[in-house]
Amino acid sequence: MFGRFIKKIPKKYRDYFIFLGPGLLLAIAAAGESGIAEAVEIGAHFGFELIWVVILTIIFKFAFANGIARYTFATGETIFDGFRRLPGPSNWGSYLVMIIYFLEMFAFGGMLIYAGIFLDYLIPGIWPSWFVGVSSIVLILFLLWKDSYERVEKLVIFLVLGLFVAIMYCLFEFSLPYGAIIEGFKPDIPEGSVIAIMAMMGAVGSGLNLLLYSTWLHEKMESTSEEINYKRFLKSINLDLCIAFTIVGIITFLYMTLGVSGFAVSYLGHGEAITIDSMVSQVLYVLAYIPYGIVIFLLSGYLIMFGATLSGMDGRARAISHIIKDSTPVKSSEKVIYRICLLIFTGIILTAMLLFDPVALVHHTAAFASVMFGILGFMIIYLDLKLPEYARGGRLWILITGAGSIVFLYVAMILESSLLTFGLPLIERLLVIGFVIYAFSKTDMFQKFLDGRADYLDKIWAVAIFGAISVYGTYRGIPFDGLIINFRDTGPAIAGLLGGPLVGGLAGLIGGLYRYSSGGWTATACFAGTVAAGIIAGLYIRWTRGRLTYYHAIILGIIIESVHILVLLPLLTEGITFEQYVGVVVAAFPSMVLANTVGLLIFVYILSDQGRELLYERFYKKYSGKISEDSLQDGVSAEEKRSYLMCRLNLRKSGAEGENKSRTDEEKETGSSDIDDSSREADK
Repeated sequence: MFGRFIKKIPKKYRDYFIFLGPGLLLAIAAAGESGIAEAVEIGAHFGFELIWVVILTIIFKFAFANGIARYTFATGETIFDGFRRLPGPSNWGSYLVMIIYFLEMFAFGGMLIYAGIFLDYLIPGIWPSWFVGVSSIVLILFLLWKDSYERVEKLVIFLVLGLFVAIMYCLFEFSLPYGAIIEGFKPDIPEGSVIAIMAMMGAVGSGLNLLLYSTWLHEKMESTSEEINYKRFLKSINLDLCIAFTIVGIITFLYMTLGVSGFAVSYLGHGEAITIDSMVSQVLYVLAYIPYGIVIFLLSGYLIMFGATLSGMDGRARAISHIIKDSTPVKSSEKVIYRICLLIFTGIILTAMLLFDPVALVHHTAAFASVMFGILGFMIIYLDLKLPEYARGGRLWILITGAGSIVFLYVAMILESSLLTFGLPLIERLLVIGFVIYAFSKTDMFQKFLDGRADYLDKIWAVAIFGAISVYGTYRGIPFDGLIINFRDTGPAIAGLLGGPLVGGLAGLIGGLYRYSSGGWTATACFAGTVAAGIIAGLYIRWTRGRLTYYHAIILGIIIESVHILVLLPLLTEGITFEQYVGVVVAAFPSMVLANTVGLLIFVYILSDQGRELLYERFYKKYSGKISEDSLQDGVSAEEKRSYLMCRLNLRKSGAEGENKSRTDEEKETGSSDIDDSSREADK
């Protein structure tokens, strides 16, 4: 896109413009999540007194994005590849970001509803807001289907140029109070502004969107014909980021200005919350005195939301497809995975648009993602220290990124109060369960379950033990508005992993009956959810052929709580209103997913500490009697053959085969070459 333009620039300055483009995608993506409602509300309530918050936030997020850019440019890989090198379970950082990216699609549903409302104000009664939103997502899907970075870049450049012209026109038409603006650069916290400051810190410049810059920059690096030279082109990347955050700052300032002007003439009381309709109404009142002001504002608002959704879907789909392709044995091309991600995103967005309140979706999704964003700063610092010395950030960069991450994490935890109120106390209680599971793992009974030798008496004991753990999860839960925020599902889930659906279901029955006896309007749904947790875990471990990794544990925890809260609760609770349902989801879902997933991760850690992956030996025994050297033996599927080989490979690595004489004899009969062939086939 910039090729012809760059060739006309004198060679002396050409290097500054080589990598322009990714920053514009970041700017439009961040502008859509830069808190239009928050900026207008803060302008209405506090004037220009909080400009300093916007500036400090942009400085921190510029430093954050700069660290991502330096890593990508110095290593030639995306930041998501870097997350694979973090200490701990394999790929945990990438998988966690990937899950949050899927959840953020609910917020994009809210954005497109905003977009529809803007156009409905422009041409009242012609199109309902939901129709505009659906039409917009269909158009976005069409534009992105080709998987062309160049096409996306061109679209975003035109959007940014149009928005820049519109914004500057509006700003020049306002009579700006320069004295008040200058005073806003001085740090001061007006009375009652603490929550507003926290909201602005999360909204300005967005959050996890910043990681997408790495994906777009990587695409730009692959498409350029120039030889990559870190020192030569880093200035181009820094200029790209400067332009991006300047645009974000100008857009935020414009909406603050609209809030300041609107407050002086509107019906909105000081401190009163702003809804989307009240925000648009008061802004239109102000802009009515500017020629074409209303049309410019409404079209600009729509284009910001449209562009943010387009760039957000593109960047997230590229990131997720890259993670899946590089960290899993999927045979599909990255382009196919990219398109599948787009289809899944579209389904989530349509669901959000038709079923949920857009304001609540945007706010709650942003708050949940903000917690992860606060942690990411420390992950970026860790990766930066692993770079070659010439590519590392200086002390000032480390200071800004580290201090900003601490403040941001603190703010995010306060805003998402359910994590502080419920999540952390539940994890504290889960540590007690961890000690119980660890003690159980040292018993012969536990070894029998892993070896597939557990008899009926062992299974009865497992039902009793993990049923008691489920009861404890309810007993030590935290009451809240007729609910019990708990980790009750952890016990039945582990029982299901060890003993199968029947053992898990019976353990869940014990925990569910105790919960039902406690009463409450969610008692029936919670009873069913606890039983379902054990059954789902038992079926899940069969589906994975006995393999349980940290990644599997996270997915299982999300599935169990999604069935419990998102499916069974509305189905089995009589008379529940939509507002009550949303309240339960907001209060309980994040904390219960976090707590129960941590319980499963503790279980996986205990298994890995023993050098084993769950049930490998059980599946080895099951398939070793059915499969001979002939991989085409009748009655044996390719999947069973693969499971047998995977079990054999992992047992061989852990030394378990050497401890089992019968398997040693089998290896002698089949020959060492068969082992090597099995290992190679399993690796494939």
